Parts: sequence; structure tokens; C-alpha cells
Amino acid sequence: MIKIKCDYLNGAVAVPTEIIDKHLKLASAASFKVLLFILRNPQGTADAKQISMCTGLSEDDVEICLEFWESNSVIEITEEKVTEENYANSVGNAKAVTVTEEKKTERKVTVKKLPVKKPTQREIAERLIAEPKLEIIYQEAQNILGTFGYDTQALLLMIYDFYGFPPEVIITLLQHQKNEGKTASSAIKNIAEDWAKRGIDTLELVEEELLALDKIKATFLAVKETAEFSGDIPTTRISKFLRTWAVDWECSDELIKYALENNNKSLNDTNKMLKKFVQSGISSPEQVITREKKSLPKTVKKTYETEEIGKNSVLDWIKKYANGEENE
Repeated sequence: MIKIKCDYLNGAVAVPTEIIDKHLKLASAASFKVLLFILRNPQGTADAKQISMCTGLSEDDVEICLEFWESNSVIEITEEKVTEENYANSVGNAKAVTVTEEKKTERKVTVKKLPVKKPTQREIAERLIAEPKLEIIYQEAQNILGTFGYDTQALLLMIYDFYGFPPEVIITLLQHQKNEGKTASSAIKNIAEDWAKRGIDTLELVEEELLALDKIKATFLAVKETAEFSGDIPTTRISKFLRTWAVDWECSDELIKYALENNNKSLNDTNKMLKKFVQSGISSPEQVITREKKSLPKTVKKTYETEEIGKNSVLDWIKKYANGEENE
């Protein structure tokens, strides 16, 4: 028999049994370490840097763990401005973290609520009869996906009701997933949630997003060898970095490769370097090299000239000595 020898009077952290049952075998020790930190600090204002300092994991490892839990719908990560007080409170009693910045925008991590109860097949049928728009969505879905089961039927109705997507957005989403070969209901749900969180709810915004996804994919293939990425498609974590670099900052493939090569392929360090480049108006490796050359101290030529003067003085003295001028 194994018993816990600690005092519960100082507080306890509840871990949902669903998480343990589903992920105990597959989740790494580091992933559970990160999750325990998040559960210990439910305010949701912790970021990868804080978690790294409190757990002893690298920021890159923390990012991978966060990606694992986010991809399994255990947490959601959003952008939110937090005050210094909330920023400090997010670490609870973890003494390893000190707060020195007044305000900053950090990724907010919160445990997701249970999913909304699925509609029954009878409810779906009644809605299809009552709402022509829904009928159009399901007809187009069948044209795109072929025959689909109850899970996808329920999911389409939930997307329509919960996210408020118009028919053209849902249809375009399904066509995109078909083109990507990701037509499982879980994959459709993930991208719908992502679009909803980022406010992509019109056909115009969807078209912009699809162009961004194409750019991310092209950049991934261009820098894959340099970054030593594995697989044929980028992970969620890698996609977020590539979106920032290639789409938001419009960095060239060559500049991204240069930053990766000069940061031991660390994505966090590469991100910091590229951010400095963008802020300085640098758009190519050639510009980086040119600026580095200009910033070098111009002492080489002066040193050479000084040495030459010294040599000439010595030679003049020797000549004078040989001619007997020094003794005069």
C-alpha cells in the first residue's frame, strides 16, 4: 500500500481523472510537470518563461509540452495583457520566479471546460427541416466529404450554433480540410476552434488565412533542412513561429535560415533575433553582414600606420648611426 505523506491543510491541486485516464501512458513526465504547474496556478497568466523557471525545463521543452496539452484539448492558449500583480500571482508560492517588468503581453494558459453536449440525431434532423441554411451546409458537406457519420453531423451543427460561422465559411473550412487530407471530426473541430478564437468568421478573412497557411507551408519546406524539422507538415508549435516570421513579420526564407543557423536552431532564440532584425529594418543576411562590418572598430589601419612609423624611425636611426651622424 502506498500513502501520501504530506499536509493537505496547506491546500491541494485537483487533477481531472479524465486527464489521467486518457493521457497517463502517452504524456511525458515533463508534460505532466507542466500541467501540474498550470493546475497549481489557475489564474491562467503563466507563460513559457515562468513555467521554465519553476520547473527546470527549457523554454523549448515547455513549448512542446504546452503544444501537447493544447492539441489534446486539455488547455487553450490565448494572448492577453496582464498586470504586474496578476503576473506575479500566477506563480503562487514558487520562489524561483521574480517579476521585474511592469506590464507585458503574455500567452494565457487556462484549463478548458468540458465540451458542449452533442445534439441528438433527432435534433439535427429537426433543425435541417426548419433551417434551409443548415440544409445547404450538410448538402455541400456531403459533396466534399462523402458520407459522414454522427460525430461530424453533430460537429457541423455545433460549429454553426456555437461559433456563428456562416455557411460559406463552414463549407470553405471543409474544402480546406479535404485538400489537406484532414477530414476527421477532431481535425475539423480543431481548426474551427482556432478560427473562432482568432475571429476568422467571414469569407474574406478565411481567404486571407488560407493564403497565410500556404505561406507557412512553403516556409516550412524552405527552412526544413536548416532547422532540422521532421515530418512533412509543421507541428502546431512550429506553425506558430513560422506564422510570426513569414506572415506577420514578412521575413524572407534566407533571413530565417540565417537566424536559425546562428542560434543553434533554437526557435525561441531565433525568434528574438528576427524580432531585432525587423525592428532594425533588416530584411536579408547581406544587410546583417554589412552592418556588422560597419560596427567593427576601425583600429586596424591606424595600428598598421603606427607600426610603419615606428619601423621608419628605427631605420632612420640605424642609417644615421651607420653614417656617424649620431656621434656628431
